[in-house]
Amino acid sequence: MKKKTLIVLLSMVLALSVGGTTAWAQALDDAQAVGEATARAQALDEPQDQAAAQTQAEQKAEQKAQLEVQKAEQARQEALAKALYEVAKKNIYDKSYEAAISQFNELAAQYAQSHYSQEALYWLGYSLDKYAATVADVKQGLYMRQAAIAHLETLLKKYPANTWAKDAKILELQIAEELVRSGLGKYRQYIDQGVLGGVDEGHLEMPEPPEPPDSPIPPKPLDPDTELKLVALDALMGMDEEKAFPILEKMALGEKRPELREKALFILSQSDTTKVVPILINIAEKDPSPEMRKKAIFWLGQRDEETALAALIKIYETSNAESKDILLMAFAESDNPKGLAKITEIAKTEKDPEIRSKALFWLGQAEGEKAMPILLEAYKTTDNVKIKQQIIMSLAQSDGTKAVPALIDLARKETNFELKKQIIFWLGQSDNPEAAKFLQELIEK
Repeated sequence: MKKKTLIVLLSMVLALSVGGTTAWAQALDDAQAVGEATARAQALDEPQDQAAAQTQAEQKAEQKAQLEVQKAEQARQEALAKALYEVAKKNIYDKSYEAAISQFNELAAQYAQSHYSQEALYWLGYSLDKYAATVADVKQGLYMRQAAIAHLETLLKKYPANTWAKDAKILELQIAEELVRSGLGKYRQYIDQGVLGGVDEGHLEMPEPPEPPDSPIPPKPLDPDTELKLVALDALMGMDEEKAFPILEKMALGEKRPELREKALFILSQSDTTKVVPILINIAEKDPSPEMRKKAIFWLGQRDEETALAALIKIYETSNAESKDILLMAFAESDNPKGLAKITEIAKTEKDPEIRSKALFWLGQAEGEKAMPILLEAYKTTDNVKIKQQIIMSLAQSDGTKAVPALIDLARKETNFELKKQIIFWLGQSDNPEAAKFLQELIEK
């Protein structure tokens, strides 16, 4: 019932009860007048109400149509993502990892709203790790494994509830072990986080401590009595270093069995005393065993003493290529400016392209974007493809804002097709808008 009609009726009832017949008649007249006015108002309002109702119906229909279009587009995108995902997975089964990497990259970038894009991050890390094991260039393999960890971290941070998160943690731990064994100590944090965080949940064994880079085949097991002696010496070093030190020094310098010498050297190298440095220098410079020299060089590189770095710089001049590889890592990881100065010098002046390539790698690791002027100058002044490949990867791994523009500039100017392909590959790993724009330009040419 309309509100105005109700008011009129109430007025009539009130008039009847109070004023009798006269009031009733007057109330009827008033009611008739009000009724006529109400009818006229309703006649005017009805078209407006009908128009409003029609507008609301049209809006609802439009909203429903838009939702249907959105659902259809989402379904289409999901179907495309699924198709690309299945093709990429098939390439993994076929061990065509390079193709799989490209497809999972596309999936993560183009179909970010699809749930397949989350799984793509895991399989992208998996494919990069597997592909890294097949490439001949060791340093390229290292870069690929670093990129693999970056994708796994994205999955773990953005989508921690994803069903692939546990697998990602385990894979990340395994890749980190490989990187640390190769000399990239900064990835030790992933091992510590994985173990302390219970990544295994009872299924994954505790990882063994990573060995130094280029470590030899593990020595033959010692007999039980000798093994016990070494365990006792290690324990004694922690309790009474003065008693244990001379025994271990004698073993490291004069023991005939190489496996016993190596174990004695390891125990000594873990001591903080400065007395260890002269022993390490002696072995690194003069020991008849190449393996002992390499291990002594590695452990010298872990020391902070000025004398240790000075000895390593001197040893570099007479070392073979294998030892130089360890020395380069020691210079790069040193907190002493002299170590960085030495590796910069090697990167600029070394005649051996293999050694120079490795120096450029470690310089990029140590200095990041600060190393870019040296890297770009080296790229312009060399015709060696291996060195150029190393520079491209070093630039690709830089966290600075100038790396992507530099790579794009190299891609525009590079005439070597294989190098150009490598630059484009790493630009595709960057998730950078400038890189995406450049890649689109290439596609639309």
